[in-house]
Amino acid sequence: MSSSSYHDALKRNYQQLSTDLVEDIRKIRQTNPDYGYRTVTLKLCRQGKIVNHKAVLRIMKANGLLCHVFDRRTAKYNSYHGNVGKITPNSINRRFKTDLSFQKVVTDVTEMRWGQQTTKERAYFTGYVDLYSSEVLEWNF
Repeated sequence: MSSSSYHDALKRNYQQLSTDLVEDIRKIRQTNPDYGYRTVTLKLCRQGKIVNHKAVLRIMKANGLLCHVFDRRTAKYNSYHGNVGKITPNSINRRFKTDLSFQKVVTDVTEMRWGQQTTKERAYFTGYVDLYSSEVLEWNF
């Protein structure tokens, strides 16, 4: 430590500064319980006290003054409603090869989007494929 920092620390009363700051922070938190350390720092600066935001955070952590209103994240949107509709039995059982034409015909619905990807800018494509020859029998938009 440099000598100038040492003598500066001797002259300053850090204990008194921190207790005054704790009391100021407590007053702000009593009137505004939803304030976090950033807002408390701004409020202290508006009162004319020059203080570092890291020091405010450290003091608030040590004295249990942190705001916990916004800690819990909200749940993500979930549109699952359980099993809706009829579930068809698995009759193919991963046997995709066949020796008869039109014995196994499969389909799939694919959503295609374009532009801004709004509900007006999407189309649904349905294709019917014969597993015997792997040719597309019919398709529909």
